[in-house]
Amino acid sequence: MFFLVRTVLLVFALFFNSEAVEMTLLNQVRHALNQIKPFKVGFVQQVYMEGELEIQESGEILFKDSTCLKWTYLDPDFKVFILTDSLYRFYDRENNQLMKGKIAGKNQRWIWQLLFADEISEYITCYDRGKMISIDSEKEELNFRIYIGSNGLPERVIQHDVSGVKYEYHFKNYQAKVKLSDQDFDLTLPDDVEIIDGNLD
Repeated sequence: MFFLVRTVLLVFALFFNSEAVEMTLLNQVRHALNQIKPFKVGFVQQVYMEGELEIQESGEILFKDSTCLKWTYLDPDFKVFILTDSLYRFYDRENNQLMKGKIAGKNQRWIWQLLFADEISEYITCYDRGKMISIDSEKEELNFRIYIGSNGLPERVIQHDVSGVKYEYHFKNYQAKVKLSDQDFDLTLPDDVEIIDGNLD
């Protein structure tokens, strides 16, 4: 299930002719996110296989900065993904499993991480007069379309993985400058939880 999560969310683009304009648009989105962090936002995640909707989940995201976030699935099942620097923990309550590991390649990064990554500029293209950003790299296995709202914040993301599965994310109700504590990123687990090394093949 973690492969659904980690593909989640990675970054933007829009079509104008110059690289300078594309970076300006990217910086505008970065600025909009920096202005409201730490923030909370609701999400709906949809997974399509062969054009059919197979999975729909929803919950909320806590974003402290690009190296610290918490992605909590609330419906239909409780799951939580916590990122601290490049280390992640993903707990699936239904299966009582905790997957731990390290984010390695660019294709494993979350949209929020990619958005603030310096090297991502080479994969950025801008479309639709600043309303959509594309991140594409066959080598890095990146294929994202990020749609930007009138407030300059991401409101929809479409991603295709190498197997042809389509992931779609909708973000709504951004709450700016929320108060966060270290406890918000704690993870209380049952004693008999199964721990899985996510970096093992």
